[in-house]
Amino acid sequence: MGRSRNRRRKKQKLVNLDWTELPRGILEIIFERLTVTDCISVSDVCKAWRHVVAQELAGWQSRGVPWLMMSGKDREVRTCISILQKQHWDIVLPEAYGRYCWGSYQDWLILVKHIGCFYLEISLLNPFSRNKTDLPKTWNFYHKIVLSGLPILENYVCMLVHSQCRELSFWVPGAESWLKHKLNGEPFEDAVFCDGSFYLISNDYNIWQIKSANILASIRIYDAYEVKIDCHEVIMSEEQENSGVLKYLVESCGELLLVCRLYNTKAEAILETHDFKVYSLDFSLMAWKRVHDLGDKILFLGKCCSRSVSSTELGVAMRNRIYFSNDHTAPWWNEWDSDHLYGNFQLGLI
Repeated sequence: MGRSRNRRRKKQKLVNLDWTELPRGILEIIFERLTVTDCISVSDVCKAWRHVVAQELAGWQSRGVPWLMMSGKDREVRTCISILQKQHWDIVLPEAYGRYCWGSYQDWLILVKHIGCFYLEISLLNPFSRNKTDLPKTWNFYHKIVLSGLPILENYVCMLVHSQCRELSFWVPGAESWLKHKLNGEPFEDAVFCDGSFYLISNDYNIWQIKSANILASIRIYDAYEVKIDCHEVIMSEEQENSGVLKYLVESCGELLLVCRLYNTKAEAILETHDFKVYSLDFSLMAWKRVHDLGDKILFLGKCCSRSVSSTELGVAMRNRIYFSNDHTAPWWNEWDSDHLYGNFQLGLI
């Protein structure tokens, strides 16, 4: 009789344990043995667990994998796909309801709400820590946003770009509005941040370079025309066609890569990609050098964002691969321009 009572008391004690009070050290040991997907699932248990997940995320990034986030702005639950793991799962993101995913920067999602009258609300959301940064509203005709650093930093820069109009807009933490700048010359096709500078590529394979330090200095005096922009004529190592080519700039371990996606246009404007050519910028010669093998690198290409990851760090048995979203040839068309959509996914890489 006494023993059965003791057993019942022990069971009752186990049931009443507050798992949210587990010491951080024990949580770290547990999370280190979980996949990134499982870590995200358990991070929803409570704020304390979510905080540990967010703090330890940097240590897991080498074991994590890029995800493709499916579209669906009117949903709190978003479906994510891991191409490398061949898995899919749902992630609860109430902050993303009513918003489009406009790409990502490392583990931060770029969310956009179309508020009408040609305006957008832009926010940066970390789905692990749930930290969120709201940016000033802006015109809806920009087609890409590029960040120079993590939103938790003090001096990172956000740059909006519009290819056809050759217009840029800059914002830094603390600024109340965007600072606009107009470029002269050829329209540019893509933009990326690499080693302290923003780079934009034109149709003729030349590049513009804008150092983030120059942008920060100009914003302090609120004069966009004081932003120093260097235009570099770049030698192409082989003859290239300008028609039937989409150009992507990708930062890869400090290298600036140019990926040319060669395509044919089928009926109903569906693109059929038939080849890729990859080049690396030789800064000393200002020349695009052909890269025939990516080594252990895997490239993910999209209109909103592109990324290079290491298969060695990911721990996957593959190398020298390119994944891409079948974007429209006009880079300035966004998901909220619904009349122009031909796909139903976004390259939201986390």
